[in-house]
Amino acid sequence: MKKIRFSLRTKMMIFTFIIVVTSVVFISIFFTAWARNNLKDMIGSKNMNTAIIISNFPYFSEILESEDPEGIIQNFTYSQLSLIEDQDMIVVANMDGKRFAHPNIDRLGEYFVGGDERRVIETGESYISEATGTLGPSLRAFAPIINSEGKQIGFIMVGTMLEEIAAIQSEAVRDIIIYSFGGLLLGLIGAILFTNMIKKSLLGLEPDQISRLYTEKYSMLKAIQEGIISIDQNKNITMINDSAKDILKVSDTNTIGRKIYDIFPNSGLEEVLVTGVSEIEKERHVNGIDIVLSIVPINKKEEVIGVIASFRDKTEVTRLAEEITGYNEIVQALRSNSHEFLNKLHVILGLIQMGDIEQAKTYILGIKDSKEQITLSLMKKIKDPIIVGLILGKVSRANELGIVFDISIETHMKEYNDKNKTTAIVTILGNLIENAFDATAKDVKSEKKVFFTINNIDNITEFVVEDNGVGIEEKYLDKIYERGFSTNSGNRGIGLSLVKEKVSSLSGEIKVTSKINKGTTFKISIPKEDTYD
Repeated sequence: MKKIRFSLRTKMMIFTFIIVVTSVVFISIFFTAWARNNLKDMIGSKNMNTAIIISNFPYFSEILESEDPEGIIQNFTYSQLSLIEDQDMIVVANMDGKRFAHPNIDRLGEYFVGGDERRVIETGESYISEATGTLGPSLRAFAPIINSEGKQIGFIMVGTMLEEIAAIQSEAVRDIIIYSFGGLLLGLIGAILFTNMIKKSLLGLEPDQISRLYTEKYSMLKAIQEGIISIDQNKNITMINDSAKDILKVSDTNTIGRKIYDIFPNSGLEEVLVTGVSEIEKERHVNGIDIVLSIVPINKKEEVIGVIASFRDKTEVTRLAEEITGYNEIVQALRSNSHEFLNKLHVILGLIQMGDIEQAKTYILGIKDSKEQITLSLMKKIKDPIIVGLILGKVSRANELGIVFDISIETHMKEYNDKNKTTAIVTILGNLIENAFDATAKDVKSEKKVFFTINNIDNITEFVVEDNGVGIEEKYLDKIYERGFSTNSGNRGIGLSLVKEKVSSLSGEIKVTSKINKGTTFKISIPKEDTYD
């Protein structure tokens, strides 16, 4: 069964609704119980106050002692009932319980009914009780009537029918319910407004989306090789990735919250924070290095609330560009050729100075024939002059290092119309051959050899670069293509990573076998239709 997923707004609505309903129900129950339990006390207290006030009315006791022949007590109490709310009866009686005031005039002269009057007659106390009289069940307040000599001559009872109290309680409960529903409605409206405000502040994103964005942001910052740094309106650093720390040579791990000028002086971030104008590809000199910097303001509506910058080491950028384009390979080839040419030129100059012109001629012709033979051999099989130039340069490089460079080409290579393919081949061959030279040069063998072969196998053209150098440990074979990994100190571990990328771009494959102190073999297989005749 598919699990139902609610949006943040729906969850907050439900949660707020539950809280509001729970609160309203709890308050309603509380006030209902309060109304039921305290309404009697309130009415009883009110009745008692009325009873005490009337019992203390001037000349009231004297009139009662005279047995009220003119009905003054009845008229007075009757008029008071019409003025006082929630009171249904006022009864005045003497010490024998004979009534001199009653809501029902027909009951005058009769004796008090209920039995709860004995206490006021016997003790003279004021109290509240419940009893059933001639009018029915009622809540009654009793107070003694004292004459001027301090002698009790009767009592007064002010009462409210329990039926009336129940009606008042029901009305109070009804009001509470009405107000509760009103509060519930206001709560729901508030919940809707509140959730809309939260949703807006979160840019309409759900919690899982926010969590995923945070995780993606963290992973992205870790993966990006460029330095990333951002600041808020107060020039405090809010974000900085590891690459930025490496470029700026920051060892402190607690950089968040620090001022930008403490970590990155002369950055230009503070100026963009003020002007709000982006700066793209600007150069800065920081901590002894040249960097290329782009700064962009972070805007909220029309207000600049921060700045974010990306930057990279200019030297590293230049070096990477040279690696990617194969520039280094061509330059190295030219340098080797130039070096070899100068050495041979010096030999010729020496022979001429010694006056051995014939030997100089012979030497020149020998060089010419050797060079022509190698060059013609290469150009016959390889039509692309850039690749020929690279291999000739590697021949000269091998001579410098004292390495036997054996070349075997068993196929024909065309000249590419797409220079990107030429660049890819230059990068692949240049890096592999140079790595082979390095591995061979480090070995202690007396005979140092590197073999370079180009074969045709069905529809695949295979480049093979083999050396008898120091080899690669087996545990490193799975890591050698990782950018940044290198078994050589001072090497940035980019060459084989570039080789892997270029081989993939040509839809090819790369395989390596190696044994320690025996040598290493790289085989590059590239579809023939993509590269050769």
